[in-house]
Amino acid sequence: MNTEKKRIEAYVLAAARKAGIPIPSGETLDEEPDFRFNDEIPALGIELSEVLRPASSNHGILPVEQESFHKAVIRKAQQDYYAHSGAKPVHVNVYFTNTRGGKRDKRELALALTKFVNANVERANPFVSLYTPGTPDGFDSIVISAESRDWWCGEGGGYSLNDMRPQLAARISSKDKLVSAYRANLPVGARVWLLLHTGVTVARSMMIPHGIEEWGFPFLFDKVFWYADLEGKFAEIQRVEAATTVGL
Repeated sequence: MNTEKKRIEAYVLAAARKAGIPIPSGETLDEEPDFRFNDEIPALGIELSEVLRPASSNHGILPVEQESFHKAVIRKAQQDYYAHSGAKPVHVNVYFTNTRGGKRDKRELALALTKFVNANVERANPFVSLYTPGTPDGFDSIVISAESRDWWCGEGGGYSLNDMRPQLAARISSKDKLVSAYRANLPVGARVWLLLHTGVTVARSMMIPHGIEEWGFPFLFDKVFWYADLEGKFAEIQRVEAATTVGL
């Protein structure tokens, strides 16, 4: 099992239970489904699936991919800065320019940031804030602080209701194809639930919309829940027949 993946899943399960989803205690980590509750009568299996902000909300680029790219730029720039002897300890806080779907080169951005920090580090007393057009191409703002901490970048973005419904449908449909396999791995007559979840970072968070109880999706799971970690709230997703899917 992927240790980090299971750690996150265990956190989500506990948080969803605390939020009010009727998840019993005494779970056992597993695969297909992710958790089993063999002491329940009938037995219960719960599969988890993360719902991410779609590429349609960010000019064709998945927000999580953009976030990962930005973090890679920051890591490389920090490594390159401290590769030179005598580098003054600094913390750098960055917001990137929204490329609206355009591609940038990681090495070029990291090099530009490293050079910019080197050129302005002495101005950090205790910090200096610089904004476009006074920053390198690709950076909206750069804050340099005279303190020793890992460099950091922030993310921005939004989404609409039109982005949310297709994402929910896609995650439910993807997991629904495996329901028979989940049932085969559990005691006869076991219930199988799907727990969808969204995170807290900009790239991973979506809030449960008003009127979610009026949305309906076709699925074979006994129950489907959506837990939004940013809010600490949940909703039960309604089941409908495939030909009568309702919602936005």
